[in-house]
Amino acid sequence: MSDHHCYLLGEHAIAFVLETSNPSSNEQRRLFALTSTLMNLDAFFDVVPAKSSVTVYLKTPQDHPIWIKRITTLWNECEMASFTPTTHRFMVKYGGDYGPDLSSLANTLSLPEKDLIELHASVTYQVEFLGFLPGFGYLGTLPKPLQVPRKKTPRTRVPKGSVAIAQELTAIYPSSSPGGWHLLGICDTPLFNPSLQQPSLLMPGDHVQFIPSKGGLC
Repeated sequence: MSDHHCYLLGEHAIAFVLETSNPSSNEQRRLFALTSTLMNLDAFFDVVPAKSSVTVYLKTPQDHPIWIKRITTLWNECEMASFTPTTHRFMVKYGGDYGPDLSSLANTLSLPEKDLIELHASVTYQVEFLGFLPGFGYLGTLPKPLQVPRKKTPRTRVPKGSVAIAQELTAIYPSSSPGGWHLLGICDTPLFNPSLQQPSLLMPGDHVQFIPSKGGLC
């Protein structure tokens, strides 16, 4: 039985989808490698990765039978492919006006604010997939003591650069947006620039490390 499906989606797109919605580390690594390979080809005007799939938008839709076969071949070849992620290190100003939920969350978790910051910054996260906003990377996996549900009432506006957590994930908001995640701090590094050849700084499979500014709480 195949571990994936590759099929025409509408008139212009091909979707490559894994059978599971929770890929193993090996499957995820292969999907990162496949995504990277597809992004370096000139046959598509967009490549959209998700946690267990990648969708390509063809410049010449009539070629879809060729590309369905080729993408399947590339997936099989990616099993032995070497995937080297980029590591990003982001300075974060935690707490106060920068992270308005940090204090209340620390109380809820019975953690000193300094310990919460250190715990959040102790992990090297992986960009599992992009979504929600252009350049918004879903980063996993949070330490278990920090895994909390989304806020019951979302904010109507989350500032650009906000570093936030929800469930088992953390993220940086690349632009101002409504949002229901808990805000711990803020990062000044731009994450999305539509004028660049690669608009999103973060790509699936990349690693992310957070570095507390001024040693932690601001």
